[in-house]
This record gives sequence, C-alpha cells and structure tokens, in this order.
Amino acid sequence: MDSLVDVEDHFSKQALAAPWGELGRSWTLGLVSLFSKAVVTLLNDFSIEGLDTFLQHTTAREPGVGLITVCNHTSTADDPMLFCSMLPASFFFTEHRHLSNRWSLCAKEICYRNALLGAFFQSGKTLPIQRGAGTDQPIMRTVAAEVARGRWVHIFPEGKVNYTGLLGPLRWGVGKLVCDASARSNRDPVVLPFYHTGMGQVMPRKAVVPRTGHRVHVVVGQPVELSDLTCRCNQAGEEQRLVWRDITHRIGESLRELERRAPRNKDQVSGGRQQHEAELHRQSEGALPEGKPGEVEE
Repeated sequence: MDSLVDVEDHFSKQALAAPWGELGRSWTLGLVSLFSKAVVTLLNDFSIEGLDTFLQHTTAREPGVGLITVCNHTSTADDPMLFCSMLPASFFFTEHRHLSNRWSLCAKEICYRNALLGAFFQSGKTLPIQRGAGTDQPIMRTVAAEVARGRWVHIFPEGKVNYTGLLGPLRWGVGKLVCDASARSNRDPVVLPFYHTGMGQVMPRKAVVPRTGHRVHVVVGQPVELSDLTCRCNQAGEEQRLVWRDITHRIGESLRELERRAPRNKDQVSGGRQQHEAELHRQSEGALPEGKPGEVEE
C-alpha cells in the first residue's frame, strides 16, 4: 500500500511541477493574461456581474479552503481568456509568491501532443486528462488532492465545448471530485458557478484567430450549498454514483439559474439549439438522466 501511495505522490509531483521553474510559470501565466485581456476587454466589450464575489473566493478566501469553479463551455478560449479578464494581471505575474491561480484540465491529445506544447500548458497550470479513462484516473486523484489542500481548480462540467450555446447535461465527474476532495480534507470545498455569454463569437467554432467587436458578459453566482449531499459521500450504505449524480444535479440547477439571467449565446450548429432543447425537455420528463459518469473534460 505504501508503494502505491509513493507512486501516486511521485505522479502528482511530476504533473504539478513547473517545467520552466516557478518564475517561468508566473511569466507564462502573466503574458497569457495580457494577451487575453487585450482580446476580451480591449478588442471586444467585456462586462461582469458579481465580480466582488468572484474575487472574494479566488483571491481572498480562508486558507485551506479548496475552490472548484464551474461554468458553461462555448469556445476553446473560455479558459484562460475569461479568468484573465476577471482577475488583475498582477495576480498572474505573482503566481510564484501565492500559488493561487487555478488548475485546469485539457485533453492530453490536444494540449500535450508534443513536448513543447505540453511544457507550455503545464507551466500554465493545465493538467492532461485522458479521454475515455473515466473518473478514477490518476490525474483526477491529483486534482482532488489539490482541492483538499485548499487550491483552486476549474472544471467545465459539460465535459466538452457545447456549440449550441446552451448549457448541456453535466458529467458526474464534478460530483465525484467534490466527494473526493471532501473526504481527503474533512471539509467541503467552495463550489462557485458562473455563466458567460459571447465567447462563442470571440472564438467561434473552428476559428484559429479571435474575433473582435463582440460583447462578452459574465454572471457570477453564489457558492452552491452542498452540505446536505456531501454528508453522504463515502458513507456505508450509500450508492456513490447516486451521490455524485445528486451533487452534479444541484450544480447544474445553479448554472441554469444563471443561464436564465444572462443574455443568450449564439447557436453555432445548424439546428443545434432545437435538438438541445428537445433533449433537455425529455430529461425534465425523466426519460433521460442528467449526465453520466464519464470524464470531467474532453
């Protein structure tokens, strides 16, 4: 058992390491933040509701309290461009001092397809997730351990970019992450939802270069209350997949409430919105369960 723990600890250290050093990580994050700010806030029109709440939990929360942020996913540039627009550039350039920037996930075959690209994304605090490997793959245990240590992790709970512009079914992996982090630290992480509009026009489907002249709007919600559900995590007699599903469903409800408050996203798929709304209608009638175990990110 000790040898297994040692192997996992070695794996985590390798995954979390800064390949160009801690200063290199700060400069990577800082330069990306300046580029992202220029695109979103200067070349486009950016606004946000609930910025104080977002800053409170990302930069000034109680030490040792983990944070999981969740949002809809409408473009390949949502992360990092949104976070870089919501936070001051100094937060990124001083990462080596506070170690408080978010960890994110990206499909291994996309972000780590060669050594240089992998080093860049790892330096930018983006971890590789293996498609099809399920929710118990080693990197997800690393992520849960980081949340338990009081770190910030961002998750796209839909598990993929949704080009219909509407929030899709959520994967249960986010519910499992909440349970695993709670079990490791004996305290619940903060789960903070936000919903954004307009990134699908800034970086539309198949685009290589960001577009200009669009409006990007973010609505930040309040932390999701989950204590009545997390008390069932890892308890004898509880079917854990049902617990993960219920946590995921609660998070989905909070995101859909924010979706109702935000401007509508553009549908980038012909007929995609109608098909999507029909699927959600079937789910509301109980014909389809929300989400499935699967990966957290694809």
